[in-house]
Amino acid sequence: MKHFLVYILLFFGLSVNLLAQTTLDTIHLPEVLLSESKIEIHAIGGKTETISPLLLGEGKTQTLADFLNKNGSIFIKQYGALATPSFRGTAASHTLFLWNGIPLNSLSSGMIDIGLLPANSFDQLQVAYGGSSSIFGSGAVGGSIHLNNIVSFQNKNEISLGLEKGSFGLASKYLELKHANNRNFLKLTYNNIQDDNIFSFVNTTKMDNPIEQNKHARVKSENLQAIFAYKYNTKNRVEVHFWKVQTEREIPSNMTVANATAMQYDDANRFLLKSSHIIGSGTLKLKQALMEEDFNYVDEPKNIDSKILAKSYISNADFSYCSKYFTVNIGAAFTHNKIESNNYQNGKREENEKAVYTSLQTNFQGFSSAISIRQQMHSTYKIPIIPSLGIDQKLTDFLSIRAKTNKNFRSPTFNERFWAGFGNADLLAENGWSHEAGFDVKLKGLAISATAFSLKVQDWIKWTPNEMGQWHPENIKQVWSRGIEGNLKYKMQLNSAELLLVGNYQYNQSTNEKGISTLDNSIGKQLIYSPFHKGNLTFILKENNFQLSINQSYNGSVFTTSDNKDRLDAYLLCDVALLYQFEELLFSFQLTIKNINNKTYQPYKNYPAAGRKLVATLNYTIN
Repeated sequence: MKHFLVYILLFFGLSVNLLAQTTLDTIHLPEVLLSESKIEIHAIGGKTETISPLLLGEGKTQTLADFLNKNGSIFIKQYGALATPSFRGTAASHTLFLWNGIPLNSLSSGMIDIGLLPANSFDQLQVAYGGSSSIFGSGAVGGSIHLNNIVSFQNKNEISLGLEKGSFGLASKYLELKHANNRNFLKLTYNNIQDDNIFSFVNTTKMDNPIEQNKHARVKSENLQAIFAYKYNTKNRVEVHFWKVQTEREIPSNMTVANATAMQYDDANRFLLKSSHIIGSGTLKLKQALMEEDFNYVDEPKNIDSKILAKSYISNADFSYCSKYFTVNIGAAFTHNKIESNNYQNGKREENEKAVYTSLQTNFQGFSSAISIRQQMHSTYKIPIIPSLGIDQKLTDFLSIRAKTNKNFRSPTFNERFWAGFGNADLLAENGWSHEAGFDVKLKGLAISATAFSLKVQDWIKWTPNEMGQWHPENIKQVWSRGIEGNLKYKMQLNSAELLLVGNYQYNQSTNEKGISTLDNSIGKQLIYSPFHKGNLTFILKENNFQLSINQSYNGSVFTTSDNKDRLDAYLLCDVALLYQFEELLFSFQLTIKNINNKTYQPYKNYPAAGRKLVATLNYTIN
C-alpha cells in the first residue's frame, strides 16, 4: 500500500503542474473523438463484439475470467490459481491481449491470467473472434481481447467510492477520481481485493467422499491505473497511461494433495505514452510503451524459488488516410524484449522484433473489403509474410453477409526455448490459416448473427517426453478446429422499462490431426478441455432506478485425456443480480448471487469449484 501511495502522489504532482500551466489559456474548442482500437477499422469480414456496460454490472471484484465465461462463446480454463481463455478450440497462448493496442501476454509463457484482471477496470472491452495476426502480430491465432481506456474532453468532475463484501472471505475497496474539461483529462483508479476462497467441497477422490475445505487459496491484489491527457487543439493531443498491479496468492492443490505450500508473487508495471495528430485527411498515431513483469514462484518445502523479470520496450507508428470510399493504413513497430530468469540457460536473454504492415479498406454501395499484409522480422527465427482478406456485402436494409481468410502465427516463448535442461532453441513459429463466413440480421431492437469457421494450425508446439522420460517442446502437432457460432441480442422498450436479452452459442470440434508416433491414440480425437458445446443467456430488466439481471451459462462436457476415454460432466450455472440506484443519496447497491442453485461441478479435473456465493456491492458517486 505504501508504494501505491507514492505512485499516486507523484502522478498527482505531475498532473497538477501540467494543469496549472494550461488552465489559464483554455480555449473552448469542439470535441473530436479519435478511435483507439484498430479492431473497429479491421473488423471487415470477421466477428467482433463490444461489450455492453449493462452486462458488466456494478461489481468491482468480477474478474475478466468470470465475465467472459458467462457472456460469450470463449471457453475459460480454470484450475488452481490460473484462468486462461480458449478461442475456437485453440490454446491459451493463441489469444492475444492488448491494452490500448499494446500486447499484454507474458514474454515467458505467452499467456495471461485473466483471473487477475477486474472486468470493470476499463472503459471499453472488445472481443475479436478468429485470427488477426496480420494486424496485431504474434499470438492472435484464435482471437484477441482489447482492453481500452477512453479519453473524453467533456466537462466532468467525479469521485466514486466502492465497497464489496462476499462469501468465502471476499472483500474489496474501490476509488476513482475523474476530472475533465475541453483541454485536460485526468483519471485515477485504485482497487484493492482480498479473497480467501475458503469454501467446502465434496472430495470425490477419497473413500466415502468426505466434505473438506478449500484451503491455501487466498488472493491479495492491488490495482492502480492513472491517465492524463492534454489536447493542444482539435487535431493534436497527447496521453500518458500508467497501470500497476501487485498480486500475492496462495497456490491451491487439487483434491489428491493433502497440503499445499506454494506461493506466487506478481508485480507488473506498464507505461504508455501516445499522441494523435490529424493531418489533412489522415491521422498519425505514435506510441511508446514500457512493459515490466516481475514474477516469483516459491515452494519452500520443495526447495523451489523460480524468478522471472521481463521487460519490453515497444515503439509503434500508425498512419491512416481516409477518403469517401477507401482507407489506407501504413504502420511500423519495433520491440526490444529483455528477460532474466534463474530457470534459463545463461540466465539472461535479449531479442528484437520489427514489423511493417499495411492495409486497404474500401466501401462502395454496400460492399466493403479489407486487405492486410504484415511482415514481422525476428532476430532469431524467420516469420512468413502474413496476409488477410475480409469482405462484407449488404444485401438488404437488414441483412448482410461476410467472409474472411487470414494467415496466423505465434512465436515460441522464452520458456519453450530456453528453460534449462528442457527448452528447445530450434523451435519454429506456429502458423496456419483460418477461414470464416457468416451473416448478420439487424432489425428494430433485434440483432442475429451466425458464423461458420475453420482454423488449422501447423507446427503446434507440444511438450512431450523423450526416451529418458524428460519433457521437451517440439513442433509436432497439427490441429484442425471448426464449428459454428450464433449470437442473439433483443432490446425492447416497454413504457419506462427496458428489456435486454443476449444469447451466445458455439459448437466446436477441435481435433489433433498428427500423432507423435504410430501408437498415438489422440489422432482424430477432440483436444482435452475443449467442449463441443458452450452457450449462455442473459436477461436484463431495467426500470427507472432498478435493474434485474439473470445469467445462465452452459459448459459442455470436456475430455481430460488425449485418447478421449475420460471426461468431466457438463454443467449449467445461474447467477442473479439486483441493482438499485438511490439518486437522492448518490449511491447504488447491488446484490449478486452466483451459482444460485448451489451446483457441484469441476471446471478442471480434481479442482473443486465454489458453491452458492453472495456478493454485496455499494458504490457512492459525487458529481
